[in-house]
Amino acid sequence: MFLSRRSFLSGAAAAAWGAPSPWLLGANTAVQGYGLYPAIELVRQLEFPVIEIHPMGRPDPVPRTFPGFQFDRLDPAAKTKLRRALRPFRRITTHLPYTGLNWLSADADARAHAIRTIDIALEGSAYLGARVAVLHPQSVTNEPWERRESECVAAIQRWGEMAGKLGVRLAVETGWPPSIAAFVRLLEQVNHPAVGATIDVGHQGRYAELVAKVKTEDRAKPEAAAAYNDTTIEIIRKLGAKVVHLHVHDIDPATWVEHKPMVHGFVDYPRLFAALREVRYQGALVLEIGGDPERMPGYLREARDRFRGWLRT
Repeated sequence: MFLSRRSFLSGAAAAAWGAPSPWLLGANTAVQGYGLYPAIELVRQLEFPVIEIHPMGRPDPVPRTFPGFQFDRLDPAAKTKLRRALRPFRRITTHLPYTGLNWLSADADARAHAIRTIDIALEGSAYLGARVAVLHPQSVTNEPWERRESECVAAIQRWGEMAGKLGVRLAVETGWPPSIAAFVRLLEQVNHPAVGATIDVGHQGRYAELVAKVKTEDRAKPEAAAAYNDTTIEIIRKLGAKVVHLHVHDIDPATWVEHKPMVHGFVDYPRLFAALREVRYQGALVLEIGGDPERMPGYLREARDRFRGWLRT
């Protein structure tokens, strides 16, 4: 059920969680219309110890676009400048490219381009000292997932081997394939020590186990939110030690649109944190919040303070 506004704002339920959490809190530089360096500076000024950046896109500000970089297009001076800008952070993570890429494409050129793009981004992640690189599994919508599962497994194993040699942990993000069972099976089949999972609290809306319980027209009901939270908790428990990274934010209870500022109380964070403690989670909590660029500093500051209050109790 939804948290009451009072308990959500105060985090009072956190008092029963036990010792203060060792988890570090971070923020993503996905701020539409910002340039890369202003986005980095925003995260630094807000005193987040962890930053997540995008080795894709452009460093210059572009309306309605996240800032980033393409590692193979940076000259040595630009690479040094970027690495220096990231020095204030205790931990660096990256989100590998996904837009416009299909590394399971039947077109050989499209497939090769996608694979090379992710390879370069992974190399850039390592150069910058990233501990974790988030990978979106390639979605397959025009044929049964089972037909392409083995290809997906092989591709992730290859990147896992590459990441391991570079000293980076590859973290496959929830959302596809769209079921708890299929996602857990994917990680089990990959079975590589350098590969784990990123749990995004807003990526379970299409999961088969949840869709079977909640009709679209019932999404705004409190029991629908409870079922959504159940789904996230279940995948954490089934993955266990394979959970190595977390994306956190809020969700619109009426539409289930994710990456919202912390105003709805849809995600049951006290319960989520309890599940993370059960699996002895050691990763970071990285905010992925969208919205008006002018209001983003306030959104991130409010979310930072909310999570700081929870994590130090």
